[in-house]
Amino acid sequence: MVLLSLSLQVLLIVLGGRRKFTRKLAIRIAVWCAYISADSIAGVALGILSSKLGETNKESGSLDANIKLIAFWAPALLLLLGGPDTITAYSLEDNELWLRHLLGLIVQSTVTIYIYFMAWALSYLSGLALLMTVAGLIKFGERVWVLWLASSDKLKESMLAPPDPSPNYPRFMEEYTLKQAEGFLVTADEIVEVQVPEDLSANENRPSDNEELVQAHRLLKIFKRLFVNLILSYDDKDVSLSVFKDRKCGSVFKIVEIELGFMYDLLHTKARVLYTRWASYRRFITLSITCFVLACFSFGERPHYHSIDLALTFVLLVIVIVLELYSMLLLVSSDWTDVWLSKRDSSISHFVKRLQLFKQPRWSNSMGQFSLLSFSLQEKILPCHKFLKLIHVHEKLEKYHYTDYEEIPDSMKDFIHGNVQEKFYKDNQLKYDHKTFCTRVLTGYGSPGLTWSTELEFDECVIIWHVATELCYYSDGLDEERYPGFLHSRLLSRYMFYLLFMYPFMLPSGIGQIRLRDTFAEAAKFFKEKLLLSPKKCRHCPRCGDTCSRISHLFRRNQETPVENEACQRACRMLLEVNTEVPPTKVKGGRSKSVLFDGCRLALGLNEKYDTSQKWEMISKVWVEMLVCAASQCRGDCHAQQLRRGGELITHVWLMMAHFGLTDHFQMTQGHAIAKLILR
Repeated sequence: MVLLSLSLQVLLIVLGGRRKFTRKLAIRIAVWCAYISADSIAGVALGILSSKLGETNKESGSLDANIKLIAFWAPALLLLLGGPDTITAYSLEDNELWLRHLLGLIVQSTVTIYIYFMAWALSYLSGLALLMTVAGLIKFGERVWVLWLASSDKLKESMLAPPDPSPNYPRFMEEYTLKQAEGFLVTADEIVEVQVPEDLSANENRPSDNEELVQAHRLLKIFKRLFVNLILSYDDKDVSLSVFKDRKCGSVFKIVEIELGFMYDLLHTKARVLYTRWASYRRFITLSITCFVLACFSFGERPHYHSIDLALTFVLLVIVIVLELYSMLLLVSSDWTDVWLSKRDSSISHFVKRLQLFKQPRWSNSMGQFSLLSFSLQEKILPCHKFLKLIHVHEKLEKYHYTDYEEIPDSMKDFIHGNVQEKFYKDNQLKYDHKTFCTRVLTGYGSPGLTWSTELEFDECVIIWHVATELCYYSDGLDEERYPGFLHSRLLSRYMFYLLFMYPFMLPSGIGQIRLRDTFAEAAKFFKEKLLLSPKKCRHCPRCGDTCSRISHLFRRNQETPVENEACQRACRMLLEVNTEVPPTKVKGGRSKSVLFDGCRLALGLNEKYDTSQKWEMISKVWVEMLVCAASQCRGDCHAQQLRRGGELITHVWLMMAHFGLTDHFQMTQGHAIAKLILR
């Protein structure tokens, strides 16, 4: 049990921080299993130790040297319960359970102290156990403290400004009344105290990477309030614009990704208590104690210890020290340390940089891709589908099985940044409605006859335009490098459909889940009638004999194969052959919410009216309008939830729009209105 607990801690410290920049489901599952098991297994191990000591003491009335050595493991387990620095909360909900962890701290500490006194003897081993108990209490207490600080109520409280009682109104009115009684004609004049916003763009004269890091850290102090749904002032907007207004696309996205990386650390790691002077003292104390205990144990007396128990004790102490040193190296290699070094002497900076490990990515830089056609055709059957269906997990796993992730090209970032800048210079609104802006795109391209497709609810627009984009994509089959709009349309279409299917809470509210189910059902019915979807396709399910091959098949990246591409092209041809002259809503009524053939109708309208280049340019602009409108309407806490999954493009767009002042978060002014009495 002790070795298992130790192995889980190694897994957490190595993989815990990788959730920040990886999309791999296997890593997320491994971290989740280790996170929920680590505390339980350590607690069970402490319980076994206390039970064994109690039975031995009851039978013989005393404890031999080997039992006392086993009791020494209890403080080491308490130290492991402090957890690694790279992960304190698997999800935001874990931060809300800080009281449960506090109770666990009390219980586990009580059990450890109970074991300690049961095995007490006037020996150096008892003294070493006492030191290890102190180190364990420091580490475990630090973890509970971090969870409390990251809980929603405490986090919001820490971001609020100090209470402002305002000027003394009763005293002012008392003086006002007194002057009136003396016969003066009294008027009150208002003098507004204006605060000059700080221009962050002119503060630093450093190399580009370092300057972007410092700017992101300064802006985080202001914009982290958005993640707990607080509002900002117009002065905050001016401060942000001084940084973002004239920046190039690459620099803008980099500052945003650094900010989101900082926010991930604040929500899921010990960053809030690590980068302080007192934190360095705590680290020095725990590491010094552990090293001192190992040295004393190595050179002290070891009377009649079993070789296995002795070896396990050495392994436990050595790995605890190695994990502590590795944590310190990760701390030194972080962006937080680089911000601190930017304010220090160059000699200190050069020395610390030599100790830094290889820099890890700040986010996945990828966007989810989900195709309605591919999912409806069921070309990628889950391994052991019948068994998974029996235990009712097949629907959840199918979502991941049909989801792919593609790296975001620089051209896509330029395209999105250009759209946001255009809104800043031309529109500069606080509310962005997809009906207005998508319709404006169609009207600008001379397509008022297609505006019916953008004057619907948001989820309905996404499904209709996704179906139309998929049909046009497979029917045209263009070179993505030659036609940027072709690439951008495909990526954004499948990304927005991925959000609607996987994370609908990030999009404007509606009945998207009902429309999705009905649309999938209608697509499956259509393909089954056309013999594209065979009810016996499950026979092609991979065999369940080899466990390793099943797991690798489930977690592999699902790139589209030539067979799947050919099946999608055949399905597109059949869908485009359907006559949609009569609107589908007039045929099916309002019971079914499927919009499959509305998408076919839109695709036919797009193919008939435009040449290839113009068509894909217009489609890509409609999709970027949908992305921007969805980003501006998503709550900050919803964006915070996605940081542990490698981050989302829509979160970066949302924060970038906030920096340009294009969201409704700026709703108050700062500065006092000073009243002055004027006597006549």
